[in-house]
Formats: sequence, C-alpha cells, structure tokens
Amino acid sequence: MSIFSDVTGSRGMRASVLAIAAVCVAQSSVACTGSDDPPASISTSTSTTTVTVPSPNPSADPATRTSAIAADVPGFSRRLTQSLQAMLNEQPGSVGIAIGPVNGTAPAQYFGDLPTEVSWSTIKVPLAYAALRENGAAAQPDIDLAIMNSDNAAAERLWGMLGTPVEAAAAVTEVLREAGDTTTVVQSQKVRAGFTAFGQTEWSLVDQAQFASQFPCMPDSEGILALMREVSGTQQWGAQSIEGTAVKGGWGPQPDAEGNYLVRQMAVVPAGSGDVVVTLATTPDNGTFEDGTAVLDDVGAWIAENLDELPAGQC
Repeated sequence: MSIFSDVTGSRGMRASVLAIAAVCVAQSSVACTGSDDPPASISTSTSTTTVTVPSPNPSADPATRTSAIAADVPGFSRRLTQSLQAMLNEQPGSVGIAIGPVNGTAPAQYFGDLPTEVSWSTIKVPLAYAALRENGAAAQPDIDLAIMNSDNAAAERLWGMLGTPVEAAAAVTEVLREAGDTTTVVQSQKVRAGFTAFGQTEWSLVDQAQFASQFPCMPDSEGILALMREVSGTQQWGAQSIEGTAVKGGWGPQPDAEGNYLVRQMAVVPAGSGDVVVTLATTPDNGTFEDGTAVLDDVGAWIAENLDELPAGQC
C-alpha cells in the first residue's frame, strides 16, 4: 500500500503510522490507500479435525469454558489443545488459527470461531509466484514491493502481467492447486468498489495452511519466502516476532455497516525439527486494525512459547 511504502520500523512505529493514515482518511481515503490493506487507523464502534471455540462468555469462568470444549486433536497433546483454547477464549473478538507442518502428509488442524474470510493481501504470495513463473526477472521489482510493503499498485501490475482478469485468476488458482489447495478459486472480478478482485478471494485458514505447507517445497519459492522474512513495519505483528519467520499479512474493512476490520496472517515458522505453518485471523470486538494486530500478537506469543510442541516438517 502506497502510504506505507517507506515504513520499515517495528511495532513501536505503529502510532506514527496510524497518525499518518488518519490524516489520509480525513483528506481522501481513495487517494491514500490504493486497493487493499486500507489505512490501519480507521476505527469503528470481519478430513480435517476442527475444534470450535465459542465466543467468550464474559461471565463464565475461563477454565470451565476450556475444559468444556477440550478435544483430542491429531498431532496435539491435550495440554497443548487446552492451552491454545484458553488463549483464544481470552481474546476480545473472533479468532481462528490453523496449524500444521511444512510438507506434511496430515492436514493442518483448525481452532477457533473464524474459519474462513476474504484473503486481503495474503493472496499476494501465490500472485507473486505466478507472476515470477510467467515473467521471470521482469516481475521481480513489483514482487519485492507487493510482498515486503504490501504495495497494491505493484500487486495490480503483477496481476496485469498474467493477462485478462479471468486469465490472471486462473493462473493464481493454478498455483493454489499445485500446492494442494483443491477448493479455493481466486476471484477474477471486482466485487467491492475500491478493492482488488484477488484481494476479495474467499480463502479459508485450513486451505491457506495447505498452500503454505507446500509453498516452501515448490521450485523457486525461496526468493519470495526471503522477502516474507523481511516485511516492513506494517506487517510486523503476529508470528513475525519469531526470528526467521516468513509472513504475509492482510487486512481491511468488512462489508458491514460498521466497516470493522479483519486482520489475518500466513506464516512459515522455523522450529527445531523443521518448519511449522500457521494461518491466523481475527475480527476484534471494537473493529480496529490496531486491536486486531494486538490479538494476533497474543497468538504469535503463544506460538513462540509452544513452538517445540507444534507439528513441524521439512521439504
């Protein structure tokens, strides 16, 4: 996104980023934002084993809620499952997370109450890969911008390199299929004014985790993963705090009257025995981007604390 192209600091820079975005909103949101990942300062008040965590009941005891929904999940100890569920229950809003190994034979496991949503800028990873495969070095400058800065104009240029909107959607969908995501179909037409077609692709966390589990094993993916390890300040949250983690974030307002924000992230996290894939998303209760990233920071902290017990794999 253009207004954040020069923001490269840590989360400590969030306040200044939000202040800049607030000025943009006041003056002209379209001029400042481009297509996806709009200004983060908009505040209003979006064969797998599934463990559903209901929205927290403030009057209920967290321990009671956790034990009531605890379940045996393949690849996860009972302690790990209960710990994850307890953490999710404490969050102020809907949260979903899928976790699995890189190159795993078993599917990722899903926890939470937000299983699927639009992709926003996380879809720029398969888009960048499709453009790299079809255009080679000519696509690299825009790939750098689209991944590291989540630059929308650069992503639109990559999309244009793939042909007509229908052809571009087919090319990115093909990348998903090669990575084992047999369900997701990339959106070819703009369904919301002011936002890209591809950014409004419905992409479940489990399907995204399937893609992420195979992406590191695909030819020529390492260059894009290297960029994902060096993202700018607007994407430095969630699992990104874990050293060596490759991430791509996405965020934007939901199509409801309030315009509450959805914030999501795809991550490949290095662990002792391989790499762990994590996809996570939240719609915080108060609807702001800042509180959404704070929720995902909590999830990222839990991942870091329990990394040695999570399922990991290698290509």
